[in-house]
Amino acid sequence: MTKKLNLLLCIVFFTYIFMPKLSPAGAVHIPSWVRIGLEYKYKNANRIDIKNNEILMGYELKGDFIPEAVFQSNTGFCVIPSTAYFISINQYFNTYDEAKALAKDFQRLGLDAFPSGLSSSKWTVYIGEFSSYGEAQAISLSASDLTGIEGMIKEPSNTRIMLKNQNEIIAVIEGEEAYPQFVGMSSNFRDEVIDFGDRQYRGRMEFGRYGGAGITAVNVILLDEYLYGVVPSEMYAGWNIEALKAQSVVARNYAVLFMGKHKNSGYDLCDGEHCQAYKGYGVENANSNQAVKETQGELLYYDDEIIETFYFASSGGYTENSENVWITPLPYLKAVPDIYEENHQDWTRSFSKEQIEALLANSGKNIGEVLDLQIVSYTPGGRAMELKIIGTKGSETLTKETVRTFFKSNGVSLPSRMFEIIKNGASSSSNSIVAVGDGNTKKNISQSQIYVIGEDKTIKTLYLENDSVCVQGANGVNEISITPSVSVSGDFVFKGKGSGHGVGLSQWGAKGMADQGYNYKQILSYYYTGTTVR
Repeated sequence: MTKKLNLLLCIVFFTYIFMPKLSPAGAVHIPSWVRIGLEYKYKNANRIDIKNNEILMGYELKGDFIPEAVFQSNTGFCVIPSTAYFISINQYFNTYDEAKALAKDFQRLGLDAFPSGLSSSKWTVYIGEFSSYGEAQAISLSASDLTGIEGMIKEPSNTRIMLKNQNEIIAVIEGEEAYPQFVGMSSNFRDEVIDFGDRQYRGRMEFGRYGGAGITAVNVILLDEYLYGVVPSEMYAGWNIEALKAQSVVARNYAVLFMGKHKNSGYDLCDGEHCQAYKGYGVENANSNQAVKETQGELLYYDDEIIETFYFASSGGYTENSENVWITPLPYLKAVPDIYEENHQDWTRSFSKEQIEALLANSGKNIGEVLDLQIVSYTPGGRAMELKIIGTKGSETLTKETVRTFFKSNGVSLPSRMFEIIKNGASSSSNSIVAVGDGNTKKNISQSQIYVIGEDKTIKTLYLENDSVCVQGANGVNEISITPSVSVSGDFVFKGKGSGHGVGLSQWGAKGMADQGYNYKQILSYYYTGTTVR
């Protein structure tokens, strides 16, 4: 065993807690480990490639991780679901190596044989693969004559997976009692990670057929190491560390409060916006990792209870009461002016009458030809509370978040509900950046023609962010932000600002507060009324 393997032998898993339990004093159990379903690319997949040249396989048993075998391959590995028939011999072994030795004996007899893992410390040998029961039965008779060992035909299973390298099957895993977990023992990265090529992950990886079809990858990882991959996926890692600390606390709150949200799928949380964006090891940053470390174990409370820490990108200048977005009024989710948010995320969307009629038809509504859109009321925070679509055969009224989610363009909803509607016209007249030269002459220029030189004579970073041209200083703070006007014409042009539902923490507002010298606890207490961090 290598030093890495000996280290892994010492790892102790805690029982997974699917929902936080409050003690009379309001204390919350923070789980050490979480199970994250990687739904972004690795849900019900037909194949998942592993780029590591060495991986460790083991089982979690009564809270401990029990190593079973180390696999090596110069070409990496892949995991695939199995839908074939196999012949299983009636002999069992405690180790992979014992099963592998017998499989090699069978291979010398001309049989396609390989180890099969049934559960922790329980191995056998399979012969196969076969496409039908009859084919397996025919080979079973000849195999019995060759080996002197009677076999049993294993029919296709909705839990069976195979680990392969480029040339052969390394092991068949039944997965009936539990799926094994894999650790990346060697990779092109500094830390021990399992490498899928386009994404990498700390901790262990479990591959299971939780839906009975393809394979879903589940990352079993320490909670704070999970947050290492969440915080920079949800907020720019180069921002002020106090904003990143605020993001770390709200992300930890979310994970603890909603632990078990996907328990029916075989894991605690997913890696998408349905839970929290999580992109693994590859997006980690020293700045955001430090923010997680400096807030380790901290949660946000209201009256001794952990709170729902909703957050979003940009408020457009004012956050929103929870009941104006969803149903329940919560005392800590109250609208506040977002006075430090410098980037309001201005946007426009255009819809023709025909497009709106098609959206209505997709919702099973028919009000005839669309004549007009009317915003009936706004929230105190400035968001459309009620919008009426008027047609020749009636009308349809949208309220709260359905206002935002109904109006989709290429499947994408409106960025926010903070908008006005310009009818039968255009929002503005220019979509270019204009430079003014000598003699007050004007010239349209592109981003590639702009260079910004600082006082130290160095060219500063210039980039596009949400349709704005930004100049970033050495401290990661935007020194200049220029938003070119956009020309959008149509029957109804939505001209708005902000991005997201508007409840809770405004990420751009948190950045603005941090840049003005507020610490993360002050930021959190501002956006979550009456709360404390502890």
